[in-house]
Amino acid sequence: MSPLVGSESLILSTDLRRAGRPDDQLIRAAHRGELVRLRRGAYCDVSEWAAMSDRERHVLRMRAVAAAAEAPLVFCGPSAAALWGMPSLDGFPREVHVLSEPASGGRSRNGVRRHPLTGSVPPVEEREGLLVTSLARTAVDVVRLSSFAEAVGCLDWALWRRNPHRVTQEEVRRELERSGIRYGVRHSNAVLDFGTHLSDSFGESMGRAVSHELGFPTPVLQARFVDAQGEMFTDYHWPDEGVIGEFDGVGKYLRDSGGRDPGAVVVAEKKREDRLRRMPGVTAVARIIWREVRNPRELDVLLRDTGLRAIRRR
Repeated sequence: MSPLVGSESLILSTDLRRAGRPDDQLIRAAHRGELVRLRRGAYCDVSEWAAMSDRERHVLRMRAVAAAAEAPLVFCGPSAAALWGMPSLDGFPREVHVLSEPASGGRSRNGVRRHPLTGSVPPVEEREGLLVTSLARTAVDVVRLSSFAEAVGCLDWALWRRNPHRVTQEEVRRELERSGIRYGVRHSNAVLDFGTHLSDSFGESMGRAVSHELGFPTPVLQARFVDAQGEMFTDYHWPDEGVIGEFDGVGKYLRDSGGRDPGAVVVAEKKREDRLRRMPGVTAVARIIWREVRNPRELDVLLRDTGLRAIRRR
């Protein structure tokens, strides 16, 4: 969780006016394609903008909104999620999300979406110089407005045992109750019941959630297997059927891993899979990729081909 883009990337017309320089030069630079206009009076160098991730761009928009505000703002929902580092399936919105007084009502204006407070005032923390809702409250806000699978992925990340800011399911549930929110409570509780601190990636969490929606049994996570070469931990294990499942994110093969090139990583993964197939009681190893997670019919076929069968749930 390295620091995100800072305020030094933000170019404000107010700074130019304080220095006695005409701020219309920023408008002209934007027209020439040298600057990106974030909102009125706030810009970013076009080359810096091009190098930013979707998350970093959203955070810079947050900084632009904060710089123009007359009083400190509390960012919430997807904006708080961006600053916490929470994963997102399809990126972050153009609008910046902030809390507002109940009387102001919820509305969107000038790239800012305002959310009136309900229930008690949520806990607030400072992150990278900005005020955001606590991770537990941010998880509540994201979970209740996301699909089941994406919500599980976001919640699992917040619960993850290796997340230095991790929260517990009990903390998130208490924040849901404190929030006074009425919409999406049943959905949120279902996600909370299904969440875990054991999932090691967003894709792994979503794959588990999609297979659950398809009716397949809930797998054991981080199951331990040992052979003469040492121990291995698997993403999913269905012991009754003898099936192991592994989620393969593209990043595993694109990034340099321990000094090895991607080809060496692929070979190592193949050898590991061969070891798993030789374990007593293992009948199949399924490798799940993003395409199958995002296309449940393909995941359904893949899992059925291993011998797994959907079960009927009440």
